[in-house]
Amino acid sequence: MLETIYSVLPILALFVIGYVLKRIHFFTPHAVGEMKKLVTYIALPMLLFQAFASIEVEPKYLILVVVVFFSCVLMVTLGRLLSRPVRMNTPYFAFMMGGFEMGMLGYALYLGLYGQEHIGKFALADLGQVLFVYFILMVLLIREGGGISTPKALLKRFITSPAIIAIFSGLIVSGLKDVVTPGPFLNSVAELIDMLSGITVPLIAITIGFGTSFHKEGLAMSLKTIVVRKIIALIIVLILNTLVVDRLLGMGAMYRYALMVMFMLPAPFVIPLFMRNDDKASMDYVSNTLSLDTVISILLIVIAAIVYT
Repeated sequence: MLETIYSVLPILALFVIGYVLKRIHFFTPHAVGEMKKLVTYIALPMLLFQAFASIEVEPKYLILVVVVFFSCVLMVTLGRLLSRPVRMNTPYFAFMMGGFEMGMLGYALYLGLYGQEHIGKFALADLGQVLFVYFILMVLLIREGGGISTPKALLKRFITSPAIIAIFSGLIVSGLKDVVTPGPFLNSVAELIDMLSGITVPLIAITIGFGTSFHKEGLAMSLKTIVVRKIIALIIVLILNTLVVDRLLGMGAMYRYALMVMFMLPAPFVIPLFMRNDDKASMDYVSNTLSLDTVISILLIVIAAIVYT
């Protein structure tokens, strides 16, 4: 237990540092926004490239990708069905059920807990939910916000995303690593990528800590959303790990841990980007829920790493 706590303690310390820096006005919000841009367009894509380049490619693993994709669809569907019984009169309740914040939180926590050598397993778990976010969740959010979501526009957004380019480039490298012999030049490129990806976790943790804020207004709605989401996610991930990862595919324990970390994460942080600015009530609800869920998710993931073995 202490070993697990110590392994994630540096990440938790970075979150606290980010929060303290906000309280003492060390950074301006604009400066933190520029740091997030550095993460989004350079550092995180390098980390994703490394992660997906280290994936063990086996045809049967595509089953896990498909299952994760449809699990996300199921979570949104359940969100729609449960919105009336739990008295959540906002369409964003359902949207807050599906998808996981892997890029800006999940990879940092997984690296802290399980190390770089297992990052490819986390990336494999990520692939199905990435496809869900880009082709299902974004469509739903754009339509709710009154935007136009044509297949051409969505495809353009997908193929021009730095994260998606990094993911598929990594998958290509993963398929070629047995036939390509690295030389001095490729080793230099790999070292550069390693240096850039190395700044991802500290920057992400500090910026998340800086951006964490809570508001008393709507706190009950946020807590209700988080409780429903965590219950649904926990039931689904336990079923997936037992029936798919263990029995059907016979994958290692690290894949079970990867899925558990992913399903305990909050909803994607991109949700507010697709909301109308004039819908203040919904914006406050989503932002407050994401901030609160980030803290709760970190605690649950640490607890799961201790007890779920």
